[in-house]
Amino acid sequence: MRKKILVMYARYGSGHKAIAEYVANYLDIHNDYDIKVIDITNYGNALAKFTVKVMDFVLNHHHELLFDLSYELMDHKILTLGNNLFARKIYGSEKLKEEICNFNPDITISSHFYCSNLITYYKKLNLINCKLFTIITDYKSHEFWIRNKNLEDGYIVGNKLVKEELIKKGIQSKKIYPYGLPLNITKINNLDDVDTIYKRYNLKNNKKVYLFFGGSSSGSTYYYKYFKAISKLNLNETIIFICGKNDKLKKKCEEWINKNKIKNIKVLGYSFDVLNLMKISDLVISKPGGATITECMEMKVPMLLIPGIGGQEKYNARFISRKKYGIKVRNVWSFNRNLKNIEKNNAIIRKMQERLKTLDNNDSIVKINNLIKKL
Repeated sequence: MRKKILVMYARYGSGHKAIAEYVANYLDIHNDYDIKVIDITNYGNALAKFTVKVMDFVLNHHHELLFDLSYELMDHKILTLGNNLFARKIYGSEKLKEEICNFNPDITISSHFYCSNLITYYKKLNLINCKLFTIITDYKSHEFWIRNKNLEDGYIVGNKLVKEELIKKGIQSKKIYPYGLPLNITKINNLDDVDTIYKRYNLKNNKKVYLFFGGSSSGSTYYYKYFKAISKLNLNETIIFICGKNDKLKKKCEEWINKNKIKNIKVLGYSFDVLNLMKISDLVISKPGGATITECMEMKVPMLLIPGIGGQEKYNARFISRKKYGIKVRNVWSFNRNLKNIEKNNAIIRKMQERLKTLDNNDSIVKINNLIKKL
């Protein structure tokens, strides 16, 4: 009988979904498993939909202080006592329960703590009997992730530092796997050659390329001020500004370029070619999302990290800057100053590249696959 693997995520930001899909696709290609992928936000009640909208609002309007304060306050056993009940309240629908229980997985891989909470609850009720592995999708642990640590079979984490944090919080070392965060390794292993990528985007190969991720959903134009700032610097580099699915931002940027006759910036919408663009980039400019910085480390591209939403992203940025794989900035003034310094001093990028090249290749997804085979 084919083994059943359930992969679950919740669509609070894009990273949880991306990591879950990378894992599911790799397992499907390399094994003969029955794989089911569930986004629990498709099954939530009105309160669940409200929490997703609140998160979108925070992401788009960058209420960093509010999010950071709540993140720090909730990283405590007492203050997360109601988290299990809340997860069941908003996502404990009969439809989702039937979906999970009828599938009856042998192993569940979760990339969000709400998913893990539901699985541990169904395990306690003896509705299912599966192994549960949770992928902590950032470079910092949090009480939300480990609320049900005694009912989890394993945690897959970004590095040994996160493992040490979890051990201090009472989790057995043998249950923690510092594999790194999963990547789309199939795509990384099949990238185009450099000349092909340059021709595709009509780029000059004698100029450095800065890849700027400025997009977000729901029409937010928070990063427009950073876009205008970099356009005014008149840098000698080519800047590729990716707006994602944010058509409002794309239109504003294109209007600004046309009005000011800017020649060194290309504005793109949603792209399936991000990893190829990273391959030819000398610098990535982005907020410090867990999935993005993991891709940059694998592609050995230095980072200039602009403010995210605080919380876990604050710790992601701290990790990158302490390892000197990138530079974090606090505002537009700091952004401009660092870009000017980087252009004047080639050694800044070169030293970051040298440190990144010492990193081993990320084979997290291969290790996860081998772990499942052992089980």
